[in-house]
Amino acid sequence: MKKILIINLRRLGDVFSTAHLINSLTANSGNQVSLLTYKESSKAAENLKNVSNLFEIDRKELITLKTNKLFSDGFAFEQLFNQLSSIKSQEWDQIINYSNDVVGAYLCSYLKDSTKQVIGVHYNAQRNVVTQNDWELLFNDVLPVVKYAPVHFVDCYHKMAGTNLVKDGTKITTNPKYNESAYNNISAVKKASEAGDNAKVIGIQLKTADASKDIPEQTLHELISLIRQNSELIPFVLIAPTNDERKMAANFNEAHNGELVVVEADLLAVTSVLMNVDLLITPDTAVKHIADLTNTPVLEISLGHAPFLKQGSYSESALILTDVISTREFTKNNAPQRTNISAHDIMASVLYSLTKSKTIKPRLSPGVTLYQSSFDQMGIRYSPIAGTIDTQIEIHRLMSRQLINTMFEQNPDHNIYRDVCNLDLNMATEWTNHEKGIVTNVMKDILGTLRSLLQCAENRKSSRDFVMNLGKLITHLESESLVQIPVSMFKSKIESINVKTFEENAKEVEVLLYELKSDMQKILQCLKELEIQINASKMEDMITRNLESTKTVG
Repeated sequence: MKKILIINLRRLGDVFSTAHLINSLTANSGNQVSLLTYKESSKAAENLKNVSNLFEIDRKELITLKTNKLFSDGFAFEQLFNQLSSIKSQEWDQIINYSNDVVGAYLCSYLKDSTKQVIGVHYNAQRNVVTQNDWELLFNDVLPVVKYAPVHFVDCYHKMAGTNLVKDGTKITTNPKYNESAYNNISAVKKASEAGDNAKVIGIQLKTADASKDIPEQTLHELISLIRQNSELIPFVLIAPTNDERKMAANFNEAHNGELVVVEADLLAVTSVLMNVDLLITPDTAVKHIADLTNTPVLEISLGHAPFLKQGSYSESALILTDVISTREFTKNNAPQRTNISAHDIMASVLYSLTKSKTIKPRLSPGVTLYQSSFDQMGIRYSPIAGTIDTQIEIHRLMSRQLINTMFEQNPDHNIYRDVCNLDLNMATEWTNHEKGIVTNVMKDILGTLRSLLQCAENRKSSRDFVMNLGKLITHLESESLVQIPVSMFKSKIESINVKTFEENAKEVEVLLYELKSDMQKILQCLKELEIQINASKMEDMITRNLESTKTVG
């Protein structure tokens, strides 16, 4: 049994998503997991199952002390140390920096003498960034630069912690009184409807904390009207207990003749509500993460800078409706992003979610894509199932995932090759040839850098050539190709070299260059395996066509 502290100083949704890792850590081994959050996020942390102790940092108090001109900054530091004293005084087997930000890194560095192991980014005595394994490098240095993330954050955290994903188990606490009340009230609404007990309740999350992620009001009005036209569906409008959301819900209800069911619930009560709805329609919100923990089917409407590839709905068969990802901007900025997603697109996705066969895919507006989640050996994977699909991007996403399987796990997933071929055989061939050309160029630059490094070791005057060749090699991290992943990791490892002599430095760089060369060989192996699958698929298609032609003639 291990005594583990998880530091999560992010927002409510991120705190709720920690429950997946906590569940996996405590499922079989009986580990004791504690959690450190900001005080304002503790209302989410208090609802998580299997948390032994909850620690808080009151940053509002710290900011007040720091900004008040009457007090020395030392008062703020002293208060911070007081808040951390109960953690510092204990011995931990692991401290996990789930925040993976600068504040979390400094806290882990401060607490490192109280633990046997720190997982996640932190600093050493020289204030250099320290990472323990390639999964941490992937999380910190690769996923931020890769445009279309091949791995979900939750899965990356599991790999960093060295634990397998456990999907089964209770991940969130509920209030029995709220559970009974929600069940009775929703059952009564169903019985009073035209479809009776067979009616399906559709929860609609009205607002997010970020206006850029909100479903447009006009779209919501149209969607509610479409749902109400179906006698088997009942819309429930979900709001938080705030004056702004109450006012917005009142306006919505007035527009629909006061006939809407509006459910106002805090973070604990909404859990009981979600357990009794048949589908949740939601933008990127904390409520989405709660629904994942209660196994409530989710249709996520991904808008604005919501990074669904990294932090999308984390449950089996979840649906995500988005503008085609080639048009998405996943970094936050002030420029408004228009959406092609209509109320009819959402309604078509709702009906698809509620059907059992899933044989007929919904028809969507141009420029809109519907993704469905599934789980493979690495974790959750989002696959486009309807609408506009950018095939080149989807091939690249899948093969990036395969490369990570090959580099980190030495265990390629052969289903990925099949899925790539199912997208488009000709485009897969074109993409493969393009990638091989890029790998060839990188290999040339690796050999050139190695050559100049050896010359530099013999004659320091050759160092200029080495620096130029190394810089040219590192520029490949800007390439939106498979080489971006290993080159980004190579750059991070180069920057973290901490040796004193030139000879030691040169030796470290040489080792890393050979590692990068090995990674290029792994890319070529992935491409070769894909080519084999492409040829096999083409042969299968030809045989199928010949058989169909024979039947037609007969």
